[in-house]
Order: sequence, then structure tokens, then C-alpha cells
Amino acid sequence: MTHGQRVAATEDEPIKVVELVSLPGITLHVDREDWDYHITVAPDHSPRHLRRILDAAKHRGLSLLDQELCVPALLEDDSVRLHLQSIA
Repeated sequence: MTHGQRVAATEDEPIKVVELVSLPGITLHVDREDWDYHITVAPDHSPRHLRRILDAAKHRGLSLLDQELCVPALLEDDSVRLHLQSIA
């Protein structure tokens, strides 16, 4: 998912279904079809909101990847992308 970036599409392109769970400054992205699970965290996020989003991820069978396996990505808007893995 591009999270706000424009992408070109054609009329016959299939609809992609992802789940987004969001609180101010934080979004959980769950794309089971492509095995793409991550949290995007804005610099001004609330630690309380991060705990709630991590709990929402856990309820979906996801946990943070060890940072030695996958380094968090710093995005152009200074947000950080934290990658998740399936624990199921």
C-alpha cells in the first residue's frame, strides 16, 4: 500500500483488500494476501496509541519483527515503518 501516494490503475485491475487500523499518528497495515504487515508511526505519535496498535496487531496474530532481522524504515515524511510477522 502506498499510504497517500498516487498510483496508476486500469479499469480491469482487481480490487485489493487490506485492513487498516488507525489512531492519530499510527496506522497498522494488514495485507494477508501479500504477507505485508507493518505499522507506520509518525514522529508526534502518542505512546499510548502505539501500545493500543501493538495490542491490535497481537489480536490479529502479528508481532514486531526483531530489528536484527528487519531494520525499521525511515520514510520521507519522517515516519517510521515497523515490520511485523505472523505468530500464528
